[in-house]
Amino acid sequence: MPGSLEAVSQIRAAGLPLKFATNTTRRSLGRIVNDLASFGLRVEPRDIYTSAAIARDYLADRHLAPFLVVHPELSEDFAGLPQEGDEAVIVGDAGAFFTYDRLNQAYRKILRGAAFLAFAENRNFLDRDGELSLDAGPFVAGLEYACCRKATVLGKPSHSFFELAVEGLGLDAGDVAMIGDDAEADVAGAMAAGLMGVLVRRVNIAPARRRA
Repeated sequence: MPGSLEAVSQIRAAGLPLKFATNTTRRSLGRIVNDLASFGLRVEPRDIYTSAAIARDYLADRHLAPFLVVHPELSEDFAGLPQEGDEAVIVGDAGAFFTYDRLNQAYRKILRGAAFLAFAENRNFLDRDGELSLDAGPFVAGLEYACCRKATVLGKPSHSFFELAVEGLGLDAGDVAMIGDDAEADVAGAMAAGLMGVLVRRVNIAPARRRA
């Protein structure tokens, strides 16, 4: 977005604490850092909050073995976790890697008592071809319907996601502003968690085509 790098520079120059939050589940944390650097924005991994990173901490704290229904690139973010014992099914935006077999395996594990986690419940997103594509939300909803269980959502707009970011800033929620281009996941989610919400619009994208 034009002016975004300058805005970040001004925030940093003013000495204001700054974190970055994303629901993207097709890119590992390492790739996100590298992608931002390629745009001229240098960010430390500890300053980026992703639903995958939160999921990893959730699993590690509870000694759960992950069963991943995610894009293969995210596998590196879950390296080193237990491979045996109590399990957790984790559903993200797997894109073309959503298959019947994988979803059916997840379904059976949830029925047998595995924890059921979702990165987010986004319905769709604006794809590279300019058209809307399915996000993870419809697949999460399908498993919820089949299993008669609700998933624990770890990404935006869940309260826990924003609470973790606020904790990392060392501030009260009312002193933090969430700036984003998604009215539901970014702004409404942040305001529900007690933060201020600031909505920006992507250039050349009409309101009806924004990520939902």
